[in-house]
Amino acid sequence: MASDIYQEAYQREKLLRKAAEQLLEDKSRELYASFEALQLAHQNLKENKKLVVQSEKMASLGVLSAGVAHEINNPIGFIYSNFCSMSEGLNDIHKFICAMGAVISEENDVAKIRAEWSNHFQQYDIEYLMEDFPSLSRETINGLERVKQIVADLKSFSREDSGAMDLVDINECLRSAVNILSNQTKYHATVDVEYGDVPKILGYFGKLNQVFTNLIANASQAVSENGLILLTTRCADGWIEVSVKDNGHGIAEEYLEQLFTPFFTTKPVGEGTGLGLSISHGFVQEHDGEILVASTVGQGTTFTVRLPVKKTV
Repeated sequence: MASDIYQEAYQREKLLRKAAEQLLEDKSRELYASFEALQLAHQNLKENKKLVVQSEKMASLGVLSAGVAHEINNPIGFIYSNFCSMSEGLNDIHKFICAMGAVISEENDVAKIRAEWSNHFQQYDIEYLMEDFPSLSRETINGLERVKQIVADLKSFSREDSGAMDLVDINECLRSAVNILSNQTKYHATVDVEYGDVPKILGYFGKLNQVFTNLIANASQAVSENGLILLTTRCADGWIEVSVKDNGHGIAEEYLEQLFTPFFTTKPVGEGTGLGLSISHGFVQEHDGEILVASTVGQGTTFTVRLPVKKTV
C-alpha cells in the first residue's frame, strides 16, 4: 500500500517536472524569438536613424545649394571676364610680334626698327597689357581657389563618415561650415570668428561639420538685419569648446529643455524639420561631448559644444 502511494507521488512529480521542463523550453524559445525580433528591430532602427540623418543632411544641402551656386557663380563670372580680357590681350601681343617680325625681316636699319617698335608698342598698348596681366592672373587664380574650396567644403559636408574615427582639426571643421553658409549670412549678419589654439582630436569630421553648420544656420535665422554671430574656439581643462553666439530674438525658457527633442521646433511650418538640433546633440554625444545652451529672449542665444581632447580610442 505504501509503495503504491510512493509510486503515485513519484509519477505525479515526474509529470510535473516534465511539464515544468516543457514550459521552460517553450518560454526559452519565446524569449529567444523575442530576442531575435528585438535585435532585428534594433538593426532596423539603426538603419532608419542613419537614413534620417543623411536625409536631414541632404535637406540642409538642398537649402544651401542656391547659396552655394551663387558663391560659385561670382568667381566663375570674373574668371570668365578675366580670360576674355587676357585672350584679347594675347591677340594684341601676337599682332605686335608679327608686325615686328615683318619689320625685322625687311632688314631695316636700327633706327627704323626702333621707330616701328615704338609705334607698334603704343598701337597695341603693350605696356598696359604687361601691367594688367599679372593682376588678372592673380585674380583668376584666387577665383579658382575659391571655387575649389567651396566644392571641397561641400563634399566634406555631404559625405558619410566611415566607421573609423580620425584626427579632426576643429578649427578647419568650423571654417568649412562658415564657408558653406557665407551666402546665407553675409547679407544680414556679420560673422566674427576667433580661432583659438586647439589640438586635433579623434572624431568624425563630417558629423562635427554638420553640427557646426546646423548651429550657425540657426543663429543666422535668429538674427535680424545687421545681426552679429560670434564664433569662438578654445581649449580649457582637457576640453575643446566651440561657442556659437548670436544677438537674435532668443529662446523662451519653457522651450530650452525641449530643444534637442526630435521634431521639436519653434520655427513656422515649412521652415524646419525639428531634427537639426536633435541630430547635432546625438553626434556630440557620440564624441563623448555635450551641448550647452543659454538664451535670453530679445538678447540672443549661445550654444557651446564641448568635446573632450582625445587622440586615441
